[in-house]
Order: sequence, then C-alpha cells, then structure tokens
Amino acid sequence: DIEKDVFEDAFSYHLQEKNAIRENLEHKADIQMDDIRRIALWKYDRIIEIDDMFCTQLYHVVSKEKISIEHKEVQEIITKLVSCEGVGFPLASTILKFINPDVFPIIDVRAYRAIYGKKINYSQYNLKIYVEYAKRIYAIRDRLQISLSEVDERLYEFDKKYNGKMISFKIIYNLIIDKEYLVIIKNEIKAINVKTKFK
Repeated sequence: DIEKDVFEDAFSYHLQEKNAIRENLEHKADIQMDDIRRIALWKYDRIIEIDDMFCTQLYHVVSKEKISIEHKEVQEIITKLVSCEGVGFPLASTILKFINPDVFPIIDVRAYRAIYGKKINYSQYNLKIYVEYAKRIYAIRDRLQISLSEVDERLYEFDKKYNGKMISFKIIYNLIIDKEYLVIIKNEIKAINVKTKFK
C-alpha cells in the first residue's frame, strides 16, 4: 500500500555505474550524446566491462589481415570477449565485425533465423555455433561474390522483411541474389503459408 509502506529496500541496480554516471554529469556544463548512450546502457541493463589491456590484445589479434576464425588464438580471444560483463555472442561478433569486417560476421537472432529457419535463444549461442554460422556466411559470400559484411546485413534485412517466416535456404540464396526471383517463387511461398507483399 503506497500510503502505508515505508519502502525500505535498498536500491542495488548497478550502483557503481549509476554513481559514476552521476559523478560524471555533476562536473559538466552540458550533456553529450555519449552520456545519453551510457545512461541508456545502464537503464537497459547493458553495463559492459572490458579491460583496456584486453581491448588492446583483442584489436591486435583480430585486426590482422591474414587470420581465420578457426585459429586457436582467435577462438581464445572470442571466448574471452564473450566472458566479459555485458558481452554475449551478438555484441562480441558486432565488435569483431567493426574491427575486421572481412573475417567476422555478426550473429544475431535475425540473420541466424534467415539461414537456419529457426530462432536461436540467447542461451544457445556458443563458439561452435558461431564458427559454423560464419562458415555459412563465407559460403554465401563466395557464391554471391559480395563482401562478407554485406551478407549478414542482407540476411538481417531479409528476416526483418519476412518477419521470421520459415523459408527454405535455397529461396534465401536466391532472394539475396536476385529480387526478380521473387516473382518466380511467389507460388512456392504461398504454398508454405508465408504472407508477404510483392511489388
């Protein structure tokens, strides 16, 4: 009861970060977009802790031109990155992609679902799944002769457009490569009960 309760429970939600944000803002004449992003990350429970020394090591390893996602050193870095507070495979793969977009694709629920036809739960992500997913992305890149960074982006948009409906991998390949193919598969899509708009 709001009229009777004395609300004695102590606030414990990421106190260190909350206090750091407040202290930072107390000494500023205005607020910047980076401050707002930091507040948003705190609010949405995305406090990220990555040691500066590890950031340097991470960049040194993954920014190399001649690396492979299957190298032991790279896999150790990925494993260490996803063990950092607030970092899972979707964010880790995003960080990796921004450092080296020719080697590391972003794995997220949309691109994964576009390839495999099913949603992946956050708790299911692991190194083995990421490596196998990356190999699929490499195969699409090689087949379509497009940049690696373009593949996961197209898959993301594909899933967004079709809202995660179950469509075969063959259809996905062709939708990515040729928009005119949509006309050819219109009947096939209806047959698998996917509602979509065709222009």
